[in-house]
Formats: sequence, structure tokens, C-alpha cells
Amino acid sequence: MGGGVVVGILRERHPERLVLRDGTVVFLTAKQAACEFAIGSSLTVSYTIKKDGTKLADGIWPCA
Repeated sequence: MGGGVVVGILRERHPERLVLRDGTVVFLTAKQAACEFAIGSSLTVSYTIKKDGTKLADGIWPCA
């Protein structure tokens, strides 16, 4: 498993995932809430890549 960090603009938010403007999809854990972030806000997301290739958020921060 690998991981990384992505910075992008929030295009969609769903209870289980965030979608950034470039199409990047990052799934959320049960302890994370998508409603904290407004559509159009700039976010920094650290993630782990699961065996099936999905990105699972480790941390999410608004960009200043």
C-alpha cells in the first residue's frame, strides 16, 4: 500500500467520499464528515491507497 497528498478544489461531497475538480475521488472513514467542507473550497487531503486502488483519506485540511 502506498499513499500521498493531493491538493484540489471540492466539486462534490457525499457521506462516504469527496470528489475534487480534477475527478480525484477520496473515500472517507467513519470518523470523517464531508459536510464540514463547502463546495468550491480548496482542500489538502492525505490518503492511503488500498489494495483495490481506492484512496482512503487519512487527513483533510482546508487550504488558506
